[in-house]
Amino acid sequence: MLNTNDTNFHYLTIIPLDFFPSYVKSIFFEAARGACKSAPGWMIVHCCDSCDEELNASELLDAEVRCTREQLNMTGPAWQPGDLDKLFADWVTDDQFKQYSPVVISSPDAKHGGVDGPWIITFDTFLTDYESDQIWEGGQLAGFDRSTDQGKSNEFGEQEQIISKTRTSSNAWCTDKCERQPGVQSATTKIESVTGIPRMNYESFQVLEYQPNQFYRMHHDSSSGKDESMAGHRILTFFLYLSDVEEGGETRFTKLGLDVKPRKGKALIWPSVLNDNPLKWDSRMYHEARDVIRGEKRAANHWIHMYDYETPNLWGCTGSFS
Repeated sequence: MLNTNDTNFHYLTIIPLDFFPSYVKSIFFEAARGACKSAPGWMIVHCCDSCDEELNASELLDAEVRCTREQLNMTGPAWQPGDLDKLFADWVTDDQFKQYSPVVISSPDAKHGGVDGPWIITFDTFLTDYESDQIWEGGQLAGFDRSTDQGKSNEFGEQEQIISKTRTSSNAWCTDKCERQPGVQSATTKIESVTGIPRMNYESFQVLEYQPNQFYRMHHDSSSGKDESMAGHRILTFFLYLSDVEEGGETRFTKLGLDVKPRKGKALIWPSVLNDNPLKWDSRMYHEARDVIRGEKRAANHWIHMYDYETPNLWGCTGSFS
């Protein structure tokens, strides 16, 4: 017979899983399914105890500990000084890129054409209609939401998303089913081929929709605050037009006074960093999406970083836990 007065005796209470709230149950299931490895950043921040044994999650909860290049064994930079100029010059002089119909909008060397300024070029025949349509269809699969701007980061490295009056478009992040679309895959492979930068440095395609009277006011794709970020600056924006626009919707480089008109299949490419020091942002590269007057503007972009983006993004070190 059990002596329940014995101080060494303990009751074992078994609590049914149904007792817990649904969000707690989902954490148990995610941990059991291997999410501590497949989504470590999210799991460390949102259910640290579930991954403590596997990841030492409690030690990594602090973003300053978790998010260092040494901790994540990061690769080196995509560009050295001078690589930016070389890449753009190759695009407009090397015969292998003629199939994409390169046009110089702006360049630092008069021999390449365009106005005097930082590199901005278009590939007027970059995407096929099939690729353009597949990216758009992928965005629909992912689902569109009102576009947001980035706010402050909390102690865990999670960045606030802000609804802004200066940005009224809708966007979808091309992951999962969208990313597996054959035309999406071929478009990214094509970008990887022409830039020579591996896709691990890319953010997922952002698919964009602008209806009449929608816009994105002046902004920059990087900032001085990104000098020490895990993935580094967005060194290149590879912007793809997925539709013609009846009127409006131009991409305007506000400090340079240059407009680029949307046309289906066209790629617009510009750097956000300096050729002589690609670890520093270029303050000349502010731009805006002009108001759509008539029609609809469909577009997508890959932001390409100086360093591997996928690894810090997986570990919750880029401001999100996707």
